Amino acid sequence: MFKRWRSEQGSVSIFLMMILAVVIAFVAVFIDYARITAFQVQSERLSHSSVRSVMSSYDPALQKKYGLFAFGSTDQNQLLAKILDDNVNLADRSDSLSIVNVSLDTSTINLERQLGNYDVFNQQIREEMKYKAPIDFTLELVQKFKPISQEMKEASNTVEVLKKLQKLYDEREELIDQMIADQRESAKSAEPLPLLVMDPKGESIGDESIGSISSASDIAAQHEDYISKVEADRDRDSEDQMYSSEISDYIFGSARLINRLQRASEDTANRHERLLNEAKELMDRVKKLNEEMKTIIADAEKREATQGYDAVSKADVPGSSLSPDSIGRANDMIKIRQMSEKLIISDTLLTQLEEGVSIQSQNYTSVNKGMMSVISESRSMSSISASAGSLKTSIVDTRKDLDQYLQQYAVSGPENVLDRTEKSLAAYRASDTERKSIEKTVKQKLKNVTNIISQLNKLQEKASAQWEEYTTLKQYDDEIVHFNKSTNTESSGTGVTEDPYEAGDEAMKSMDGLFGNMSSLLTGLGDELFQNEYATKYFSHFDFNSLLSTNASAASMKLSEQVVDQLGVQNQELEYILYGFHNPVGNIIAAYTEVFSTRLAIHTVEGLVMNLNKGNPLLILASALLYAVEKATEDMITLTKNGSVQFSKYIPFEVDYKDHLRFYLLIHSNNEYKMSRMLALIRFNTGINPAERGTYASSEIRTSIKLWFLPGIFKTFSSIGALPGEVKGNRYYSTKQVYFSY
Repeated sequence: MFKRWRSEQGSVSIFLMMILAVVIAFVAVFIDYARITAFQVQSERLSHSSVRSVMSSYDPALQKKYGLFAFGSTDQNQLLAKILDDNVNLADRSDSLSIVNVSLDTSTINLERQLGNYDVFNQQIREEMKYKAPIDFTLELVQKFKPISQEMKEASNTVEVLKKLQKLYDEREELIDQMIADQRESAKSAEPLPLLVMDPKGESIGDESIGSISSASDIAAQHEDYISKVEADRDRDSEDQMYSSEISDYIFGSARLINRLQRASEDTANRHERLLNEAKELMDRVKKLNEEMKTIIADAEKREATQGYDAVSKADVPGSSLSPDSIGRANDMIKIRQMSEKLIISDTLLTQLEEGVSIQSQNYTSVNKGMMSVISESRSMSSISASAGSLKTSIVDTRKDLDQYLQQYAVSGPENVLDRTEKSLAAYRASDTERKSIEKTVKQKLKNVTNIISQLNKLQEKASAQWEEYTTLKQYDDEIVHFNKSTNTESSGTGVTEDPYEAGDEAMKSMDGLFGNMSSLLTGLGDELFQNEYATKYFSHFDFNSLLSTNASAASMKLSEQVVDQLGVQNQELEYILYGFHNPVGNIIAAYTEVFSTRLAIHTVEGLVMNLNKGNPLLILASALLYAVEKATEDMITLTKNGSVQFSKYIPFEVDYKDHLRFYLLIHSNNEYKMSRMLALIRFNTGINPAERGTYASSEIRTSIKLWFLPGIFKTFSSIGALPGEVKGNRYYSTKQVYFSY
């Protein structure tokens, strides 16, 4: 009995021990699993905090000067290893129980997405400027341009239309003048003919003795005497003939005169044919140009460039609105364009001009028939059987026709058809003389402005010390472009044209671009806005106050002596971003040209309104351009002396040189060019190559923990994928992928 009880007790003990072993194993597994879970969390935190610590070692020069973040020059792998080691040691010291004693195995960190990459650089600019740029853009740019948007739109339309019409108008009028000149020249070619036909002029031709023959009328007048002398010598022997010499003189004199008359008549006829045919061709071109002018006027209200102006005028900007005066000035521009109809030649006048050429051709054809009759009949006068009566009649009639023709087309006077035509043309040409005089004045004043450009170009030789800087800058720019596998080009500076209409049109086209890009940014605040405002905030610009001498005037624009000291890269960074010239004066010339162009555009608006009462649209435009050139020149001097200038006569707030550059950043909208130049400047100023500085870290950190119980079980779990990580021996390893970006 006792033995049986002892046997049963042993079985129970074994069973309980087995249960206890299972429980202990189960608990042990859960203990290590809990430790692994805690280890995973701790490793995750350790990895992220360590990588963040590494990336906190950004370059202070870039951040402080340009608000950019890029990793510094420290070895990132050494830094990560040290930080991880310090963190692990710190954890060990702070955890006296050492339940999760993390050990560092391996760590690597790679830096990618270099700051020199356009996308990365653009993203950092966006982050830097995302709050400030929209506010500044709206309040400091749109607010200034909205009040003049409509009048500027109408002014731009007006200048473009009138510039096109002016060229066609002047070309058309030159063709008309050439056509009339051809008509006059052809008629003047007939001036020798009347004296060869009949000299002196008379109503009839009497008979005369044989003598000198200088006209066809002499042939007819001496014909009866010639016949009588031939009859007298007919029955005489040759040695007894009394009039052989006179007869011979008459025959040879008549022949010479007829040959002269024939050549003169043919030359005149050929000249008439050539010149009048040319006049007809000119007339065809006149009609074509007149039709082109009609088309331009008809299409004047269909410009796509007006959309930008309309978008800006409709923008909801606090403290900015369109005033009734502004709308009134815009309507004045429309009135000027409506006056353009005055420049069109009426169909009646065109018909008159065209018929005038045809009628002249017909008139001379009639005169030439008379000439041919005179020549033909004169040839027959050598025959004794011929009668001079018909020839005399032909000569008298032809002389009358010639005189009448010359009165109509060659001799100035009330009977001259061409004089009357020119008087009818003068009705719409009344303003041409005044306009052309104004154009000459404008050209002269534009020369005073372009003189500064010539002076700046001469400074290239004096700026030899700065050339090396621009050579280095170009190298940096080329390397950034190559790094981004992009293309780049230097701007082409055109300077200030001395053609008044081209200058006015270019100024207005720059306004088209400004308002067009401004409207695009209003509809969607894109990267260009952030880049423009970033460039304005972080890069220096030229000291415009140092450009002109203190005694500069509109008649004598002179550079100051200090301007040479301002030609270094660091004194014109913003200009370089805009234009990209790698020489000391190219960017300054381009900026000077655009500032003048902007001032010209704004004052052209004022000039058009002020000269509205002059009636002729081309005279209004020429007068407006004269006013604009004078005022723009004064503005350049004021901007140099005072640092700012009144925006417009109608909008009296001040704008400085930097404000103008902000306008041009909108006009020059190639973002890659701007970014490559900014990155080149950053490298030039800091010595840091953005193409070598990463902004994104990808790290792999491998840590481990010692397993307390049953590592084989966890190895099995790991092999079947039930447990992340890897078990080797009695250690559990975990690898963390950590990413960080500025």
